Amino acid sequence: MTSKILIFTDLDGTLLDRDNFKFDKIINYIKELIQKDIYIIPNSSKTLAEINNFNLELDEDLPFIIENGAAIYKLNLINSSFPEKISLSRETSEILKIFEKKVSVKFRSKCKFINKLSIDKQLKILGLSKQMIKFALNREYTVPLLFEGSKTEKISFFKSVSDAGLSLQEGGRVINLCDKVSKAQAMKKVIKILKKISKEELITIGVGDNFNDLEMLKNSDIPCLVFNDKFTMEKININNCLVSKKPAPEGWEEVVKLALDKIK
Repeated sequence: MTSKILIFTDLDGTLLDRDNFKFDKIINYIKELIQKDIYIIPNSSKTLAEINNFNLELDEDLPFIIENGAAIYKLNLINSSFPEKISLSRETSEILKIFEKKVSVKFRSKCKFINKLSIDKQLKILGLSKQMIKFALNREYTVPLLFEGSKTEKISFFKSVSDAGLSLQEGGRVINLCDKVSKAQAMKKVIKILKKISKEELITIGVGDNFNDLEMLKNSDIPCLVFNDKFTMEKININNCLVSKKPAPEGWEEVVKLALDKIK
């Protein structure tokens, strides 16, 4: 049986430079992979507007997953019978109602919602331009926040949110309040849909750099970690994980090449 390779990849700090969000150093390699008929599927905490902008910069039309697994877009590019959008999450208005009703005020009072901060603070926290801030905060399914409690309070806060039927996804800069969805669940949904029409064996490469990528990596055939000095192998507990020596974006190319060599 022939095989089809799918690369599910985080963006910030994984494919995009952690500080300036650029990927021009590896753009030719990404295009080379696409030309080889390898599916590259961004699976990110980013919004629809942000990933549409990424596709524009790449000058390619890729299917993708937004807001930590909340919705899947453009699978119809792979097969016209597939839907253009699949929502896996409730919307932010409903999520916030549940959060306010079921999570104790002692935790809620320690949360600072990014969309309620001044533009200067937003710029500093997210490291984005004013234009990109608009894209980043135009969220359909998730609410970015900072938690200003202790480590012990943070553990209790995460449990409280989970007990309320929601989840918290921790990335490099903020925590996202989400429905009970994840990058891994969305990835599995895509694979399930593709298996309906594929006569090939599907091989998944998962590429990430942080805590909210762990389940995606653990559920990939070949998990890959792009170097992050704040996130070591000891913290992730994935025995067969490939790790780059370089940070993003060069680290993405480095670790994907290792994964493809392993498949060969």
